[in-house]
Amino acid sequence: EIAAAERMRARLSQQRGGEVVRPIDVPGPLGEVERKVLEAMAAERQRAKERERNDGRCVRPKDAAIPGPLGAAERKAMADLNLLRQEEQERLRNIQRVLQEKRPAESDPDSALGLTERFTVGLLKGPRLLGKVAERVVELMSSSKLNKDDVNLLQPSSDIVV
Repeated sequence: EIAAAERMRARLSQQRGGEVVRPIDVPGPLGEVERKVLEAMAAERQRAKERERNDGRCVRPKDAAIPGPLGAAERKAMADLNLLRQEEQERLRNIQRVLQEKRPAESDPDSALGLTERFTVGLLKGPRLLGKVAERVVELMSSSKLNKDDVNLLQPSSDIVV
């Protein structure tokens, strides 16, 4: 198709006495490329003007008054990313549901997966437990001694029959 368009361009150039014929003037893939480039350049010029009107704030191609090919590509990319995000969130919810329904540690604790889950959960809960112990130790270290009335309250009473 490119070769046929180029032959047509050469013929038109000869008919015009050697004048250059642009690819956009002849139907074909190069003309389409040139048209898209010109559209992108016009849209970018317009976006630059919009940026000047917005005190230098950047205007994304998808938000421009004349979106052009870059704006269309950005809108399509954002739509595809949003669709992908929704699909991945749904996939994550499905995985979480399956794991809640069939946890290896509950269904078969002695299996390799059950042992691995129990070990991993223990490893992940260990630092939290150590943190809580450290907080309690600091709290006890910073506490003051009990006064005599409180000490008497804590002493075992002789009235209580066990």
